[in-house]
Amino acid sequence: MRKKTFLIAAVSVMLLAACVLFFLPRRETLFDGDRISHPGQFALRFDRMNGADSETMALQAGDALRVSWKIESGYVDIRIGMEGEEPIYRADHRPAGDQEDFDVEIPETGAYTVTVSARNAKGLIEFLKTENE
Repeated sequence: MRKKTFLIAAVSVMLLAACVLFFLPRRETLFDGDRISHPGQFALRFDRMNGADSETMALQAGDALRVSWKIESGYVDIRIGMEGEEPIYRADHRPAGDQEDFDVEIPETGAYTVTVSARNAKGLIEFLKTENE
């Protein structure tokens, strides 16, 4: 009788544990892709991105930052600016199918942070410094 009770209890515990593991929210992949960072360049090519990534670049007044992206799925937010100041460029909730290629003029010399935030996104985003001549 004790063996039967123990066996029923053990099987019940194992079934409960399996159910808990199955129904708990699965942790989503935060980033699956490539991150390229060189002086004057920041690029993200991703099959899956959830969360944020940023890079700080030293830019001079009169420089331009070439910005291009192609969002295949999900949503992406982009910010370019100096710490503690309003961004010089901002794009919110860029959806799947969105594609852009343009320059952002740098108004003053300083350290600019480029931030990309994404939700269930797939795509390519690139920032490339072009120097003032």
